[in-house]
Amino acid sequence: MMPREEEHIKGGGKIRSIILGLNDGLISTFTLLAGVAAATIEATGGVSIVILTGIAAMVSGAISMGLGEYISSKSEFKYIQNEIKKEKAEIELFPEEEKEEVKEIFRQMHINGEVLDACVESITSDKDTWVEFLLRNELGLEEPERPLIGALLTFFSFILGAFIPLAPYFLNLGFVSMIISAIISFSMLTIVGGIKTKITGESILKGALEMLIIGIIAFIASFTIGTYLEPDI
Repeated sequence: MMPREEEHIKGGGKIRSIILGLNDGLISTFTLLAGVAAATIEATGGVSIVILTGIAAMVSGAISMGLGEYISSKSEFKYIQNEIKKEKAEIELFPEEEKEEVKEIFRQMHINGEVLDACVESITSDKDTWVEFLLRNELGLEEPERPLIGALLTFFSFILGAFIPLAPYFLNLGFVSMIISAIISFSMLTIVGGIKTKITGESILKGALEMLIIGIIAFIASFTIGTYLEPDI
């Protein structure tokens, strides 16, 4: 009998960074540009202000998101690395007590007798395995990914997400550019919402509709505000 293959996603931290950057760049830039377009296209007869605003939002947002992700991930990275050092020191100084901790974790899994002793001996025979076991099962932590990787993924994903709603304005078609931007952005929000469910485990339809509804609400709000704030140029 062949073992059943289970579907698990590896590199969840990287996927999270990509989706976070892409989603944030897409929806924040799209709604900002919708408001600016509503306020300026008719008054100026062009889209130059919209494009300048979009480029500024894309660059500043990507830097902000990338740095924010780096600082957050670095703090988590340092914390986990510190916990690993502590566990290694405790294993060196108090091996019997640390073995007892391993044994207690297995007891909570209802493993006893000779099987328990074999499991403890197997885990504690290798220091790295021992540390990793306690890190996961005692502290609920995992080896962290490098902060710079998450920051770069977030940065470039934000750039990509922001460029999607911005690109149609380079066609210089006035409000037609905004309509094209809206169609493309709503489509991408639906796709991103569906992809996100690969991590969250939700229904693809639910995730897609949720992102689409959020995008529509944000668009209506931004466009309405932009219309009322139309400058007298």
